[in-house]
Amino acid sequence: MEELNLLDLECPEPFMRVAAKLMKMKEGKLKVTFRDPKCDEMIMEAVKLMDCKVLEHSSNNGTFTLVLEKSNAPGNENKVQELGGC
Repeated sequence: MEELNLLDLECPEPFMRVAAKLMKMKEGKLKVTFRDPKCDEMIMEAVKLMDCKVLEHSSNNGTFTLVLEKSNAPGNENKVQELGGC
């Protein structure tokens, strides 16, 4: 499982990094940790648009943890550009 530790970044950087990583991934699992609550909703919207499965979505003491699974489903990569910013 790949991991992205984005704890020191502020919005929109966590969202941009997660979206970029998911667009590059063909399939597999990704664990993401971040602190900026503004990005949580944006990341979750990107996950839906790219047909990723959410295996874990939790928040503990201001730290968000996501575990995502992407399967090889082409055609959804460009949909993330439809999302707004912070």
